[in-house]
Amino acid sequence: MITSEYLASFRNDARGIVKTLYKDEKGEPIILTDGQCDIFNLIFKKLWHRVHLETFTRYGKSLTVALGVLTRICTYPEKFAIAAGNEDQAKIITSHLIQHIFDNDFTKSRFVIGKNETEEQIRRYRNKSHLNFKLEGGLLGEVFVTNAAGAMGFGAPNVIEDESSLILDDEEALVFRMLGDSTENFLCKIGNSWASGHFDASRDDLNYFKIKIDYYQGIKEGRITPELVEEARRKPFFGELYECKRPPLAQQDAEGWIPLLTKDEIERAFVSDWQGFGVNKLGGDVAGGGKNFSVIVQRTTNAARLLLKNQEADTMAYVERVLTHQIALKVPQQNVAVDKVGIGRGVCDILARQWGYWDGVNAGDKLAEGSQDEQIYFNLRAKMFWKLQEWVLYGGKFLITSEQDKTDWLQLKDIKYRQKLEGMRGKIQIMPKEKMLMEGIQSPDVADALSLTFAKDDEKITEQGLENMFKSAEIKSNTVY
Repeated sequence: MITSEYLASFRNDARGIVKTLYKDEKGEPIILTDGQCDIFNLIFKKLWHRVHLETFTRYGKSLTVALGVLTRICTYPEKFAIAAGNEDQAKIITSHLIQHIFDNDFTKSRFVIGKNETEEQIRRYRNKSHLNFKLEGGLLGEVFVTNAAGAMGFGAPNVIEDESSLILDDEEALVFRMLGDSTENFLCKIGNSWASGHFDASRDDLNYFKIKIDYYQGIKEGRITPELVEEARRKPFFGELYECKRPPLAQQDAEGWIPLLTKDEIERAFVSDWQGFGVNKLGGDVAGGGKNFSVIVQRTTNAARLLLKNQEADTMAYVERVLTHQIALKVPQQNVAVDKVGIGRGVCDILARQWGYWDGVNAGDKLAEGSQDEQIYFNLRAKMFWKLQEWVLYGGKFLITSEQDKTDWLQLKDIKYRQKLEGMRGKIQIMPKEKMLMEGIQSPDVADALSLTFAKDDEKITEQGLENMFKSAEIKSNTVY
């Protein structure tokens, strides 16, 4: 087994090769950092036959891997397969590879341009899925792209799994079988620290050489700034994307579902006095009787309290309760959020007629296409609950006036999330209610009502964020609700 010290001894070689051969988008020589040198050498020199690689997001691992593969196949007559959960992901590495073929005479002279192709077309579109390189003596270097599910029928002695943790376990088995064409084979698994059976297994496998590059090393190498890290800390999946950390396996079930909040985190937020300030919102979840409850929750910048929880099936009575609390607590009409799905539709129709311009919330709605939220969350429900989680972890409190209040707020421990692979990336998904019911979890009416208060962003949150507001010794707002 190689050691980190042995690997570090090759860094100057890698830096020199890449600096000589390849250029960045400004036409300047590419200078690899120490960690990137290690990645390059593990591929170009094939220093070990199994590699497990985790880095913080946007470290440049795909570019570095591409340069390692390109240099290798222009030097040795070998075949490499780039595999990922889908073909678009796999083409990220080959896009980088194609981009740098023409940086120097060494790689350019070996690249085989296909019939009816031009160098300009290849440069511009960078969408080829099969690349050949003619070496001395008529030998060939070759690289091709495949999605994991389509790997059946192909073979390659060298395989790169890009975004490996997003490849399903069954499909990864199809990728792994490609190595069977040769007894001398090489497998490099690259990814972020998402929940994954096979990726977790290779992390613990002594046959794999492991590299983990978190944001601490990124700051040291100048690849990321402390300011950006602090901003990212408020975003979803900071642990997985920047710290290369996974939630403890004990928190996950067999399908990767993880509790949004733990019992301890919720109980730490319990308070016995009410001093609400800042934003002022109402969230309403409507039930039609039976086992479910109709709920109204008030949430301010710093705290939430339960105003109503009953099993009354009278829609008009519920509307009257909403209007009474809205007026008494001086909640702006636009800050009232009621679930408009099912029986809640009637409530929302009445309120809309009362207020003229108001509409309820459908938690299942998709987010605006192309927006930042749409890239992160599976739907509006996922966004609402993730913002709720952040609010609690940054200091939000729950008013407790009885033992039943404790039980009601602890519904939040039954809310679970996971990363759902969709297109090029994973999105936060909250466990659907149908699946919760299958697991014996009744409708979390109180948790749902609170989540609705996050359907719209809090207009009074400053750029410094909630954390600074809660840490502040002096509350600047004199308004107490």
